[in-house]
Amino acid sequence: MSIMVEQVPKLDDLLSHRPLGRILEMDGIAAEFALIKRAFEAEGKPAPAAQDFRRVGEGSGTHLLKLNSSRTPIGQNVLRFVDQAANRLPEVFPSIDAKKSLHCKLVFRPLEVSGHPTRSLADHILNPDDAVSPKVIKGFGEAFGEDALDALREALTRPLGVIKSLPSAEFPIIFLPRPGGGDLQATPIAPAEAYVRFREVTEPYFCKQEDDEPRVSRGRWRRQFVADKPQNISSAVGKQRTRFFASMPSVLDQWSAELHRYANGGRFPMWRDDGVVDAVEAYANLCDKSADYSNIDIRKGLDRRAERLILAAQDFIEETLADAKREFPNVDLPDPPPVATIILRRRWPRNSFDRARGVLSGERFKARLKVVGVS
Repeated sequence: MSIMVEQVPKLDDLLSHRPLGRILEMDGIAAEFALIKRAFEAEGKPAPAAQDFRRVGEGSGTHLLKLNSSRTPIGQNVLRFVDQAANRLPEVFPSIDAKKSLHCKLVFRPLEVSGHPTRSLADHILNPDDAVSPKVIKGFGEAFGEDALDALREALTRPLGVIKSLPSAEFPIIFLPRPGGGDLQATPIAPAEAYVRFREVTEPYFCKQEDDEPRVSRGRWRRQFVADKPQNISSAVGKQRTRFFASMPSVLDQWSAELHRYANGGRFPMWRDDGVVDAVEAYANLCDKSADYSNIDIRKGLDRRAERLILAAQDFIEETLADAKREFPNVDLPDPPPVATIILRRRWPRNSFDRARGVLSGERFKARLKVVGVS
């Protein structure tokens, strides 16, 4: 005659901060909590009592200061921020001694109940529903005792003590002006959910590449297993550190930046030719000379200087438009400015700009624009 011995799963197979794939029916929720308690006994570990669950509840919050500094003292390491406009309490995460991590995983294990959203015991206590929460809460109370349930519920819902001290070395301090004068000292703290959910965000980058399936995007992500130290921050943080390499786009050179600005509605690029100022100065000097004495050679000289300036500016406009169309083929480019504007838009020596503007807006220069056939 053989005796059947019940095989109790290991605690590592029953407790986790991530879904375990153990799909429960409604009538099997209480049995799952009872199985967890037997697993503690089977491994020679005392089942958690009321004071253990109270410690878990008191050490759980939306913001864990140990994420900033491991030197943050117990009792001064958890904050709970509640959005008063929301219709539910925020998700909280534990931050207690790593030796009690199994207790945390019991309270925060995502329970996968068939046909219902995956939620932990803590979430069922903080945000109960009519369908599943009564079964979960009752099943936990039956397995670990009503005193344990009362202690956990009270610790999760009772306001936490005021934070009175911080290890200043690891906490940034910002001074904000008060409306009535003076400064307000503020310390920014990231929500614990940002750390916990980071794994979910990066998980697709580490999926196994299956044959005949779309290529998995890998990015530049790396996972590294570290020591158990993160467990002293929170059992929900885990032993993996995820890193990614980010590089800034190269800085555009001046010409590329001006093309980009022009293609996006900005001003036309500047014609940077050092010889333009001298050419305009020479043209202006000849205009002054022709005002006192003029002959056919002086007039032809003025026309040649004006045409060289006009044609050079027109070449610059055409080359710029060609570059812009090549870089931004699908953009409807704005019309370029007039030739005189292209010539004038540059740095001029002191008292030279007005003189240059005068000769480029003169009738003789306008006449040469018409002869060349540009505006």
